[in-house]
Amino acid sequence: MSSVRLSIQAQLCGSVSVGTVRVIRLVSEHAHLPLSEAMNFVDRCVFDAETVSIPTPSPEDAASLVRALCALPEVPKIEAFVKD
Repeated sequence: MSSVRLSIQAQLCGSVSVGTVRVIRLVSEHAHLPLSEAMNFVDRCVFDAETVSIPTPSPEDAASLVRALCALPEVPKIEAFVKD
């Protein structure tokens, strides 16, 4: 099993983060997680300023998630890399 280390420099508008809906969907899709679990990982990055480790079923899924996150064109600033 591989994982993706993720940190997000969030842009907040009050108590809402801007631009994280697509991040949550990508995490859910590529890590094969329920949306609620993906949202929990992203919320920890955004609201708790954590760097999280997201488990993925395979190294290919991890690499695919990193590529998809890095391809997002707008806010927030995301740092993601594969961790074996």
